[in-house]
Amino acid sequence: MKRTIVFYIATLTRGGAERVIVNLANYFCREGYLVYLVTLEPDEGLYPIEEEVRQVVLADRAGGGMIGRICNAAGRITGVRRLLKRTRAVALVSFIGKTNLRAILAGLFLPTRVFVSVRSAPAREYPAGMLRWLAKGLFCLADGIVFQSEGARDFFPKMARGKSRVMFNPLSPDYVRPLYQGERRNEIVTVGRLDQVKNHRLLLEAFFLVTTARPELGLHLTIYGGGECMEALRAQAVSLGVEAQVSLPGDCRDIAERIQDARIFVLSSDFEGMPNAVAEAFALGIPVVSTDCPSGGARMLTGRDERGLLVPVRDAQKMAEAILRILDDKELEERLRTAAYAFSLSLHPDRIHGMWKTYIEEICRDGYEWK
Repeated sequence: MKRTIVFYIATLTRGGAERVIVNLANYFCREGYLVYLVTLEPDEGLYPIEEEVRQVVLADRAGGGMIGRICNAAGRITGVRRLLKRTRAVALVSFIGKTNLRAILAGLFLPTRVFVSVRSAPAREYPAGMLRWLAKGLFCLADGIVFQSEGARDFFPKMARGKSRVMFNPLSPDYVRPLYQGERRNEIVTVGRLDQVKNHRLLLEAFFLVTTARPELGLHLTIYGGGECMEALRAQAVSLGVEAQVSLPGDCRDIAERIQDARIFVLSSDFEGMPNAVAEAFALGIPVVSTDCPSGGARMLTGRDERGLLVPVRDAQKMAEAILRILDDKELEERLRTAAYAFSLSLHPDRIHGMWKTYIEEICRDGYEWK
């Protein structure tokens, strides 16, 4: 009889955490588990999901206001708990923020082992007050916790840290490929949602400084992704006089093919968990400049300038200087390219997914059985 595992995340909109949990669900399905994928909203079809994965949507039934929110939260906890009982699940794996807290409450006093994972800086997922207090307390009741960096783990109490693991994100299968050997374009690229946290305004400012210093290179900047800041970024490019050298094509599905021959990848975020986009740039052999953003995931990936260059958060001048270092130093550019690609091989999805499977099965082996 197949063992059941339930994965739980709020939505499957475009994002690194969403893609990771879908790939995990697919992996466990291929490994012979009966897999359920629970969300609060219908799947938008952004990620391929194995046909055998059973999808469940927990629709809100209450209205708005404080009472409505409380009723909806209670309904979500009850809905997941009923699913765990009905399927006799051995494990529940949840990602991100309040979903983690609801998962822990749903699994209380059941044989199901509950695993939660913080996918961004904990200070963002649990910003203050009651939510932060609940997170630090409830995480101690989880059976397992997966963090993306040591800095994220240090946010939580000793009891929670003691049962946790720090794991890198697996590469998306699209990025598991031989190193691109063709000629590279004088193009700077980035990939991510166009929101305030990704701080693409900083990248535009740095790009302006770089093109001012090296106009002869004919550099181009392409910012892939969609979001609320699209028009503001277009307006900023115009105000800086670089609109002819900047492209914002929105969301694209074939990112790996589009960026594989780029010269430099830049991450300008104010906060990140473990930035998938940096690891993916590594896998394509693109030298990386990244902000040293909380909670340390970018620092772990770059190895403190070993595989990419780190710059302070919100410092356009330092970012421009790092980009120019790579452009002006072929030896540095090649060293970063080689080291980054070699490191990316350790992020093969089968390896990282296998680490998740080992961790989950070790804890479930010591758990109670359904009667």
